[in-house]
Amino acid sequence: MAFHTQERFLRIKDLANIPAKKSSTHVYKSGINKVKSKIVNARPASKVLLGVSDKTIWNWVRRGEFPAPVKLSPTVTVWRLSDIEAWMQEKGMGVSQ
Repeated sequence: MAFHTQERFLRIKDLANIPAKKSSTHVYKSGINKVKSKIVNARPASKVLLGVSDKTIWNWVRRGEFPAPVKLSPTVTVWRLSDIEAWMQEKGMGVSQ
């Protein structure tokens, strides 16, 4: 009996750091909500798998220095975990999750 493992996928938010963001108030300047405001919640910084920004990852992809992503739909892009782990081992980085 063959045992098959299911491939795992990562999104950009799982790979790239997200900087902290302070709470703020947004005032709509046009549209049906013009002059109304809403509170934008604060967000703590996150440290994830690679420790670099999403812009850095996309630059690496464009230059062919990082595994190519898989496009699941027009709005969903993912990377195979196995590709990322192989890339990290090639770079001498420890794989931890």
